Amino acid sequence: MKTEIITYDSYYLYLECMTCLLEKNGFGKDYDFLNTINFDQIENFISDKTSILIMNIVGLGLSDTFDFIENTLKRFCNLKIMILSPNMEMKVIKKFFEKGAKSFLTKNTNSAEFLNALKAVIEDKVYINDDAKKSLFDYICNQEELSDKKNYGGDELTCREKDVLALLCDGYRTKEIADKLFISTHTVESHRRNIMLKLNVNNSSKLVKLAMENNLVN
Repeated sequence: MKTEIITYDSYYLYLECMTCLLEKNGFGKDYDFLNTINFDQIENFISDKTSILIMNIVGLGLSDTFDFIENTLKRFCNLKIMILSPNMEMKVIKKFFEKGAKSFLTKNTNSAEFLNALKAVIEDKVYINDDAKKSLFDYICNQEELSDKKNYGGDELTCREKDVLALLCDGYRTKEIADKLFISTHTVESHRRNIMLKLNVNNSSKLVKLAMENNLVN
């Protein structure tokens, strides 16, 4: 009996191209294909017949995607999830695998590599493409150097400021941070300003980049 491959992308044209690629390479013999452009509807498509979920996460919040993967795999532990993303931050890649993803592919992935990744995932292997491997290699090589760098004010942060910073690095927004920490949005913004002052950065993007590059959050 056939099982299913579900593909999510925000553009239906890309989904049609993906279906053509899969059919052209013989996957239609063993799989039915389901496509959706609605992130909120993916969970309605998944069933015990679903073998693989392919997600192009461009435009999705990281925190929402992490939560979705974790919650989905609790319900369907045999589901294999492949991630396509332009984000090559090692912290992000690492977290996807920690949440249970089987493959991480970047924007430079071509059709041949995608098919190799899909075949590896079908065989229950983990696949990470060359761009992501380079990020991993650079991350490992830089660990000793980073540990010797100046702390950039990390020790000056209060426990609550570190909580806020960690959630910012995970992609949470002000309202979401306030809800998680049971504080007001005004308090969150106040903590954010104080953190930026202590770390000498002038916007949130630089703040997150500095924190992740210098291991200021776990």
